[in-house]
Amino acid sequence: MRNYIIRRLLQLVPLLLIISFFIFITLSLTGNSLRSLLTSNPRITAETITKLERIYGMDKPLLVRFVYWFKAFFTGEWGYSREYHDAVLVLIKARMPVTLALMGLSFLISVAIAIPIGIYSALKQYSLLDYAATALAFFGMAMPVFWFGLMLMLLFGVKLGWLPLGGYSSQGMDTANFLMRFLDHLKYLIMPAIVLGLQEMASWTRYTRSSMLEVLRMDYVRTARAKGLSERTVIYKHALRNALIPIITLLMLAIPGLFGGAVLTETVFSISGIGRLLYTAITTSDTFLSMGTLMVLAILVVIFNFAADLLYAIADPRIKYS
Repeated sequence: MRNYIIRRLLQLVPLLLIISFFIFITLSLTGNSLRSLLTSNPRITAETITKLERIYGMDKPLLVRFVYWFKAFFTGEWGYSREYHDAVLVLIKARMPVTLALMGLSFLISVAIAIPIGIYSALKQYSLLDYAATALAFFGMAMPVFWFGLMLMLLFGVKLGWLPLGGYSSQGMDTANFLMRFLDHLKYLIMPAIVLGLQEMASWTRYTRSSMLEVLRMDYVRTARAKGLSERTVIYKHALRNALIPIITLLMLAIPGLFGGAVLTETVFSISGIGRLLYTAITTSDTFLSMGTLMVLAILVVIFNFAADLLYAIADPRIKYS
């Protein structure tokens, strides 16, 4: 297991190199973002743009620029955001906790609802709850995120007044009362977290149901029942652990997808997180900020894919790595 982990960690380096190269090339194809300043700001001259290109190395060949940027990225010099007038790394560090809190709460809500419903739906196939879960799953997958978010805002924010319409916590991290600070943060995140996790919740319910139904038909499950084991032991020790193998892959790879979904969710609810930062970077052609946020997303995908491989061995002891 240790050799496998070391080998996989070493494989991440060239993988991140390839990913960063494609991100850099793709964003470079959009053109020189500094040249757009000539039309957006009449006080900037062509001489100023030339000096900025020399400072940021944008006057050099494409591959040379990539080597400079890749080296600077891993030394902490992620560039400067011309939209926010601050270092990209500083901006991402400041907004990452908000997005991680939103993603974490969304993930917990989705798993806590989807997995039990999917299991029970498989155990009670063609029951009323099974039909209801199927209908809700299709509703969740078909529902536009922005529309559902607006409906929640209208119901819980405007009509009932239970939750704030948008923004983020009014209490800072230096607030003495931890419980009050936690509840204040939670009330701002609960609606965005439900909206962000809606589609994942729906798909996870269907995958869990399908995986459980497939496992319940296996010979070893029938053998376990024939041995006289309790139904609880058969379901949770034999069936569920094997059904979780494909679900683990789905869950781990869906976590970076929550990051992508946060772009729209944070925009709808006016939350200053990484998703909204990426949206602003792309719409304003802020190249360095776009590359930094996209690389963070790529690193998350690689890390959680690696975590999924390790969790296989925990869920199923028959899986051994060498």
